[in-house]
Amino acid sequence: MAKEIQPKDSTREAAYELWMKAPNPMVTFFKTFDVTNLIKFGNKKHMKFNMLLDYCIGKAAVSVKEFYVLPVGNKLIQYDTIAVNTIVKNKDGGVSSCDILYVEDLDVYNEQYLKYTNQVAKSCQDRD
Repeated sequence: MAKEIQPKDSTREAAYELWMKAPNPMVTFFKTFDVTNLIKFGNKKHMKFNMLLDYCIGKAAVSVKEFYVLPVGNKLIQYDTIAVNTIVKNKDGGVSSCDILYVEDLDVYNEQYLKYTNQVAKSCQDRD
């Protein structure tokens, strides 16, 4: 469930002010990770690397309360769940956006990932 919160009552007040004035409110982090074990695990379990990487991002994000608060339009909205966004190559050769609800169970997350990324690739419609 989502609810509107007042920026001044949150830890995201400063970020909210910056988001509202930014032409493209996005933050990109760069860090080098050794993903060898993730690749080996994926090969052993027959799971896609991108899905496993998205799962790890979700697993890290659920423990950060600020990630549950996002600007929507000119409002600040607090969510009770987190979705991980992935970009999917669609059937027309373009790219589409696909949000996957983070769940702790890796097998369930994998099922959702495969279902929704396939759906988005075929339909060429974002799933946000």
